[in-house]
Amino acid sequence: MSKYNDMKTEPLINEMVSLCLEVPPGLAQEIASRDDAFPHLKNILENDKYWNHGGPGDGWAPYHVIHILPLLKTKEALDLLLDIMRDKTDLLGEWITESTPTLLAAFGEFAIERLKECVLDETLDLYIRGSIATSLNVISRQYPDRTEEIKFFLSKLFDDTNDPTFAAFLSDELLSYKDPNLLPLVRKAFEDGRIDTDVIDRHTVDWVLNLPEEEQSYFKFMKSPLEHFSRERISYLRRISYPESKTPEKKMKKIGRNDPCPCGSGKKYKKCCMKK
Repeated sequence: MSKYNDMKTEPLINEMVSLCLEVPPGLAQEIASRDDAFPHLKNILENDKYWNHGGPGDGWAPYHVIHILPLLKTKEALDLLLDIMRDKTDLLGEWITESTPTLLAAFGEFAIERLKECVLDETLDLYIRGSIATSLNVISRQYPDRTEEIKFFLSKLFDDTNDPTFAAFLSDELLSYKDPNLLPLVRKAFEDGRIDTDVIDRHTVDWVLNLPEEEQSYFKFMKSPLEHFSRERISYLRRISYPESKTPEKKMKKIGRNDPCPCGSGKKYKKCCMKK
């Protein structure tokens, strides 16, 4: 039996915070199993002190919480995650594109209608909308009975949008279905100049179509949120966040969406490797 089973929920949450980055999956699972965990998790996400380096948990607690919320499988947890994505966009940074499609898709079939509503909201950050579209793509693979419905929804969204960058994001989702009926829609959008070719160009279309499933953009998000707590992931986060010390002292600065891309392309990060 896990040592966490006998702990009450509040001390369990405090244990997670005190461990900073080093939270094991068993602790995350135990927190998610508690019926009274949600208010404690909500408090962490809404309290600025938990987001700060040097604060409780050295700023890691909110990132652990957003990976626990999908395990709750409740509407209130989904709504909270969507609110945090809207209100804490700058703090989440690249986590928007790296993690949120996995997190949103993990809520499963019941989340589809709510996600459709959100991706239509043009007041949302463009990259949040792109992540929501990707999460719908992932759900369509996990629930084959909903594939045609979601594919139709994304194609209509693509046809209706006037934002060339968002159209570029959506074209990647549509091409991943390898549906020949969608190709004319995508090709016409290129011809009409409706797609940001800094994100995806027309010569990439055939390349995307020929990619095996495991190399399609959506595929990397078909995993459990618990992978965030794996030894491999924690080691990676420790390596990039504390590069000069094994002891957490100073987090590495995250790349801003409008910063030059570190790949050296000369483009802004959001127009280059961020989406990748």
